[in-house]
Amino acid sequence: MKLDAVGAASSARSKPWLLIVAALLLAVLSAVLWVKWEESRVRAERLQAEIKQVYAEAEALRTQAARAQQRVNQLERQLRDTSAEQASGAKARTPRAR
Repeated sequence: MKLDAVGAASSARSKPWLLIVAALLLAVLSAVLWVKWEESRVRAERLQAEIKQVYAEAEALRTQAARAQQRVNQLERQLRDTSAEQASGAKARTPRAR
């Protein structure tokens, strides 16, 4: 019977230490996870801001490309008109063969 009492007493003394160690470990893990979560949140915010900037730049490039395409179309139209005028003017000056 003495052995049972000694075993029970020693296990009762070790349980509070085990609980303290477990609580400390939980606190450390919680702190580490909180720090990592905070870093992830800050990084996500930074990436969202970068995405907004990239979308704005892409939209500016799309607008610039559309304006350039309009300008090209306008110049091609002017070139066709000028070529047509020159061709009609050349025909008017050329005497007809009889």
